[in-house]
Amino acid sequence: MKPGAVRNKKKDPEGRFQSPFHKARIEVLQSLFAGEYLPGGPPPFTLTSTLPSQARLFRDRLGGAIREHRKEIDTVISRFSVDWTLDRMSRVDRNILRMGICEILFEPEVPFRVTVDESLELAHQFSEPEAVRFINGILHRVGTELNPEKALGSLEDGRPQPESGDKS
Repeated sequence: MKPGAVRNKKKDPEGRFQSPFHKARIEVLQSLFAGEYLPGGPPPFTLTSTLPSQARLFRDRLGGAIREHRKEIDTVISRFSVDWTLDRMSRVDRNILRMGICEILFEPEVPFRVTVDESLELAHQFSEPEAVRFINGILHRVGTELNPEKALGSLEDGRPQPESGDKS
């Protein structure tokens, strides 16, 4: 492979999205997904996690913030999703959006671009191909409208603007 060439993500399971923080996000997503089926909500994170301490702290903080701000986050999702109610979205997509919006609004130290890239990678890994565009559109609209300092600061490098949050 030539230097600078991009490897196919499917052929590279140990690629750039295998950081401890990406794995922490996967644990949060798994907990939120399981919580959709359990009457008591998301289960606690496993005590046998092999994540480094900083990634565990991030995971716990993100999971806690989602639980604390769930109604507000769901209101934001409903506001920015065009023609899609929360109940109509897949459980995976809904929870990826919850995580991404939580990071945009309540995790000031996580750059907007990182939040979007990580959310899209989760969608690539765990959802349908059309979900990637849908999630991208919603997260960009949420960022530019609700936290423009964070979002616009990371968009000034000339990357094209996202499409709308239409899933259809």
